[in-house]
Amino acid sequence: MKEQFQHKLTTSFFLWFDNFLLTKGEAFSNKTGQLYYYEDPRLDSRYSAYGSPYKQWVTDSSIAGAVIPTGVSVVGSSTSGRNDGVVFDFENGRALFSGDNTSMTVTGEFAVKDFSVYLTNDTEDDLIVENKYVVNSRIPSGPETYIQPYDDVVPAIFLSVAQAENDPFALGGMQRTKTQAKAVILAEDTYQLDGVMSIFMDSVDEVIAAIPMSGYPIDELGDLKEGSFNYTGLASNYEDVTKFCVEKVRTSKLSDRTRNVLANELYVGFIDFDIDQYRLRFQ
Repeated sequence: MKEQFQHKLTTSFFLWFDNFLLTKGEAFSNKTGQLYYYEDPRLDSRYSAYGSPYKQWVTDSSIAGAVIPTGVSVVGSSTSGRNDGVVFDFENGRALFSGDNTSMTVTGEFAVKDFSVYLTNDTEDDLIVENKYVVNSRIPSGPETYIQPYDDVVPAIFLSVAQAENDPFALGGMQRTKTQAKAVILAEDTYQLDGVMSIFMDSVDEVIAAIPMSGYPIDELGDLKEGSFNYTGLASNYEDVTKFCVEKVRTSKLSDRTRNVLANELYVGFIDFDIDQYRLRFQ
């Protein structure tokens, strides 16, 4: 199946949301520390995994001040980077080394997002009631070690495209496509929660570059396809493509009384976006 409107919207919204939060909120912190070897049965046997205590790492070099890793330091050898066969798994906060390398001492420097950002099809109830999460606090407590890969960790924001409809707009088949997108915020404290909600309350009237799925920067191992990624530069490649517009934003959050019945002690908020695009059908 070739790419459709919904594919492009989902990719565009996810990349824009992540960049907007990191840019407007400076929602990241630079970390320096050790990466720890662990066995990963789901990983290709060609690689050995060394994980940091944090995920997700920032990928976007347009974020001022964020350290985007291109190499790591290995005791007894020079700094290792992509030219030496190292793969950076930004999603899971780790470096993958070619071959059977299980006893190295590895350190690195990287920017960690204050909130991991995920796409989801789960309902809000599933996200806040049913699902269990590992808290990957940005303030370390106790001895550091690697964070388990693959599982969702909090603080986190879960994005979904809830529903869409077409309204006739002009002769010739032009439609106003109205989409409702949602963000569920799981925060450690009210400062984090109120900060995210405030940032995106001010995103009304923002325009979102229409970036196709081919523009998504991450490959199957979690590394950058081209070795680097700059959202501003990528978005500028689609200046002539009709953009999406954030028409309305609504925020809300669970009261403390409601939150106290949850299995976790997270602070929960919701952001609803109304996003429009004027387009011809099947384009």
